[in-house]
Amino acid sequence: MTALIFLAGMLVLFYVLIVMPQRRRRQTQAQLLAEVEVGDEVMTLGGIFGFVREVEDHHILLEIAPDTRVRLAKSAITARTEAEDAEEPADSPDGSTDPAETPLP
Repeated sequence: MTALIFLAGMLVLFYVLIVMPQRRRRQTQAQLLAEVEVGDEVMTLGGIFGFVREVEDHHILLEIAPDTRVRLAKSAITARTEAEDAEEPADSPDGSTDPAETPLP
């Protein structure tokens, strides 16, 4: 009798700790994939950030750099990110705006 109660307790614990969180993650991922739209900034499973340029049933066209687009499986999207506001860089002392062009002292 004690073994049966122990087994039932282990099954409940397994369900609560393993099955429920996994189901919740799957639902969140499915909702994300259903809501992806052209223009969204997303992160892929491999950690690549880019902008969605085309959405089809099972794949997307992702722009990862100007004029560089890759076709990915839609399921490779793991997160939608917030696009950073493009701020104007502050002028450097010599008048150039690109820090790479600033001469070293």
